[in-house]
Amino acid sequence: MTPQDLVARNVRLVSLPEVCIQVQTLADSPHTSAADVGEVVGQDPALTTRLLKLVNSAYFGLSRKVDTVTRAVNLIGMRELRNLAFAASAAEVFSGISSEQLDMAGFWQHSVYCGLLARHLSTHCNVLHGERLFTVGLLHDVGRLLMLMKLPEETGKAEALRLTSRQEICDIEYELIGFTHAEVGEALLLHWNLPENLCAAVRYHHDPRSADTAQLESALMHIADQVTHCAQESKDLSGSSFYDPYGALLDADLHADRISATALEFIQDEALSLTSVGAAEITAAIGKTSTAFNQVLDLLYPMAWETPR
Repeated sequence: MTPQDLVARNVRLVSLPEVCIQVQTLADSPHTSAADVGEVVGQDPALTTRLLKLVNSAYFGLSRKVDTVTRAVNLIGMRELRNLAFAASAAEVFSGISSEQLDMAGFWQHSVYCGLLARHLSTHCNVLHGERLFTVGLLHDVGRLLMLMKLPEETGKAEALRLTSRQEICDIEYELIGFTHAEVGEALLLHWNLPENLCAAVRYHHDPRSADTAQLESALMHIADQVTHCAQESKDLSGSSFYDPYGALLDADLHADRISATALEFIQDEALSLTSVGAAEITAAIGKTSTAFNQVLDLLYPMAWETPR
């Protein structure tokens, strides 16, 4: 079996809501107007509400309130709104995963923080349409979710080995399953018709030096992923009187220097060289990310606050 086979055999399981498919079609057409997108998104009141709240959040920092999807498209662009619609709908696709299989609260916390961090780091590199990195960060590990649903035993064994060894998770997955969650993620996002460079960034976020395309995006995602892991692991141990299941990411800015120093030990040198990102840039990005994290997480994935880690 290949990653493409896994996605193809589960097309129904991983299908996005119809409104997302329609928005994708509109975004691909040069004749689409903002009003066209507003009309389609308006058919899903829950999605409309989430998107408008997100556009009015600290993530965008707009000076005036946006009260219609049409105005949102005019302000942030059709491509950005399409990406946000995909991200806001992703949790529904994988809502069937049980807490016994994976800590879904922690998963979405990691994804949102990683996306925000990647977006802020992209400004240092003058990435064109750097907001794309937010979407990549949100979706960079969705391959894990599909593998958990369809290959739960093998995926669980790979995760257990990761926790008890020094091996990289992708190396373990390749040995046990024959492919990695990063490859499955790329195949899934290609199935959803996301831009190829974003799909490539998902595939290579663990090993950007192997990327033959989207090298800068892959390097930024690699850095953001490693920093987010280090931030999550900076929390006090469970059982400590200071333990807070969400404090690690909510308060990461209080420990930004330490988190940056730790993350630099795990980030590939090639990624740092390609992006010119160093401790100062990582520390600054952590501060900016912490400002919006709480609000954005609550808007996109409110269930991420429901289950203690």
